[in-house]
Amino acid sequence: MKHRLPIAPWLGGLLLALTAAVILPAQSPNPTAAPPDPAAEGLGLRERLDRLVERVKYEQNLIVTLQARLFQRRQGDLLLEPVEERGWLRYRPPDALRWEIVEPKPSITAVHGDTATLWYVDLGTAKVTEVGRLSEQILEYMGPAGSLETLLKYFAVQAEFPENEGDPYYLHLTPDYRSVEKRIRKIDLWIDPASFLPREFRVVLASGDERLVSLEDVVLNEPIDDSEFILALPDDVEVTEIDLN
Repeated sequence: MKHRLPIAPWLGGLLLALTAAVILPAQSPNPTAAPPDPAAEGLGLRERLDRLVERVKYEQNLIVTLQARLFQRRQGDLLLEPVEERGWLRYRPPDALRWEIVEPKPSITAVHGDTATLWYVDLGTAKVTEVGRLSEQILEYMGPAGSLETLLKYFAVQAEFPENEGDPYYLHLTPDYRSVEKRIRKIDLWIDPASFLPREFRVVLASGDERLVSLEDVVLNEPIDDSEFILALPDDVEVTEIDLN
């Protein structure tokens, strides 16, 4: 059974899901020859931050695929109490994403090429849209087709560098533009000092809704089949088609 739905309410949910992928880059085949070192002696704070951004970009550019266990904690005005969820993230640059919540309420958000699907498994409902160019715009703005470097074009940053071995790098991002501030209030990002890949982040939307995401057991560059990103919905799922026009 299919219905049609205005885009605005559903797109908000898609943006929330894609926000959780701010850590993901577009693949680039040509990383620089030597990895930048943000801990090098003699660097000022701005130079250290620039080196950190370059190093994150360097490591992200080596990613062909990324898979990880995820934990997220959501809270907001529409939730009676914070919700804790566990699941999986799978990503293949530049436009294949699977954000799967396993418990407590299973759901899957998948983006593959021009098609985005949000499937509420326990409710037997799904929303599907052909996003076309919007896919590129959303993914670049929210992260999966962008990078930390891209993110910093829209946000001011305050950085804290590790004082002890094993401590993460910490970045606090606030919007530099009113158009961004209307959607996102702040982003907090913790970067692993060994891999130089983000391992935890918090996104607070302008509405006050908040999402904290942690990635664990990250696996890089193992093959991921297309079937992970193209959802085969059962016949009894009630599908709502989103009309972007």
